[in-house]
Amino acid sequence: MFDAQLMITESDGASVSLYSPWMNREGDRVLATLDLVELHPDGRLQVSVYHKSAEDSGDGDPASGTAITRTSAGRTTSEFGPLKEFVRYKFTCESDGEGTQAWTLFRMLRLAWFDAV
Repeated sequence: MFDAQLMITESDGASVSLYSPWMNREGDRVLATLDLVELHPDGRLQVSVYHKSAEDSGDGDPASGTAITRTSAGRTTSEFGPLKEFVRYKFTCESDGEGTQAWTLFRMLRLAWFDAV
């Protein structure tokens, strides 16, 4: 769970991406929920899930599933999987207005892990 995170684009409106720390997988699949609290009118936040095996290096690979994208306050949940051993989020804050700096205030709710049947 990530509480009250604030992301801001570059001053010229260029997007900014950040990765969360790696988490141990607790199931084959996961439901991830973004709670977008508030954002700049020209802002957009996209959340993807990345995964990798213990012996892999680097940023990991995008997990199968639909990335969460929000342009207004509210909650969105998406399912990702099957997952490898380590999992993390990639957050990307973008501006829809050319040359406009945008920001977003969000949190990620507790992950709901489950195994495929």
